[in-house]
Amino acid sequence: MVPLTINYVNPEKYGIWLSVSTIVLWFNFFDIGLGNGLRNQLSIAIANDDIKTVRKLISTAYASLIIISIGLFCIFWMVNHLVNYSSILNISANYQNDIKDLMGIIFGFFCIQFVLQIINSINYAFQQSSAVSFTLLFGSLLSLIFIVVFKYTTSGSLLNLGIAYFSGTLLSLITINVYFFGFKRPDLIPSLKDISFASSKSIMNVGGKFFVISMAGIVQYQTDNVLISRYFHPTSVTEYNVAYKLFSVILMVFGIVMTPVWSAVTEAKVKGDYSWIKALEKNLFKIWMGFAVAAIIILLLSPYIFNIWLHRMVKVHFITSLGVMLYVLSMSYGMIYVHILNGLGRLKTQFYISLVTMVLFIPMTYLIAIKMNLGILGISISLIIANANGLLAAPLEFKKIFKKL
Repeated sequence: MVPLTINYVNPEKYGIWLSVSTIVLWFNFFDIGLGNGLRNQLSIAIANDDIKTVRKLISTAYASLIIISIGLFCIFWMVNHLVNYSSILNISANYQNDIKDLMGIIFGFFCIQFVLQIINSINYAFQQSSAVSFTLLFGSLLSLIFIVVFKYTTSGSLLNLGIAYFSGTLLSLITINVYFFGFKRPDLIPSLKDISFASSKSIMNVGGKFFVISMAGIVQYQTDNVLISRYFHPTSVTEYNVAYKLFSVILMVFGIVMTPVWSAVTEAKVKGDYSWIKALEKNLFKIWMGFAVAAIIILLLSPYIFNIWLHRMVKVHFITSLGVMLYVLSMSYGMIYVHILNGLGRLKTQFYISLVTMVLFIPMTYLIAIKMNLGILGISISLIIANANGLLAAPLEFKKIFKKL
């Protein structure tokens, strides 16, 4: 999809699009931890075969997200015309009106998506990670189809690109919601009588910590495109993102392996099966080692892959690829222990580290990337350091917990 998209617009506009879409995705943190909190509480209710609680949790989560989404939409439309996007993204003022129009359209798409994407947390709780993978794959396929159609029927504008991307994702989420509640589990369809905001307390007890952790994740992992555009140029966003697209295959496939882990660990905790969790960690580490070898091979072949894949439209420096590879490996390694601890409900350490990294990340990135003159590599180094919880704290906490068992 990347070469097709770059060819549809151009490397600079593609970089602008990546930065704009990143800004929109920042608003995901307004779910105030409901998604992850729901996942944990649903997993417990399902393990206890408590269908009444399952219905209440699902209906309350949808109702809460609808209220938040409407509020976000109203606030955004009041402030959108006041934002100087060209200054924030370090781009020509000629793009200002186009970006305002683009933000207005895709934020509308996002607000609907914001509500419907809770189905992913529900599927995770039911240990149906394949359904989540299908949703993502189907959305990407639809977006690809829309871009192909737009390429041959419209001019290469940012607005058309935004509509193509978000339409695919939205239609995919609508489809999976209809399938789940209409055909698979009609007994769980959200209803007004099952809404119980008192039930939201159980979600928010865990969700509040997830909210802070999610905010930290957005600051750390969803600002890279904007920071690169701000500090360097939109074409640098394209270079970084192309490298990330290549190595994110490792993250994506390993993520598929990891998706059932969180809810499965919660269920094992309810049943007291801690020996299974210990064996799981050992097996996941062995799998990660295999992915690390694959990542090194991809790095060595990356110059040839980029030339074939992108037809020399974008120059990706080897040092950029190296930094992204190390970042992806650090993230995938951390996923093992973060997912297990999340499933156990052990969030305290992650919560406090998230507070620190959220405050320090942008100043640290400026110091490493600009003051130390490390460029895009500095962004990757900052992201690796910001993953202190996944790299150091979470593995140590896991070993501390299971040393006692």
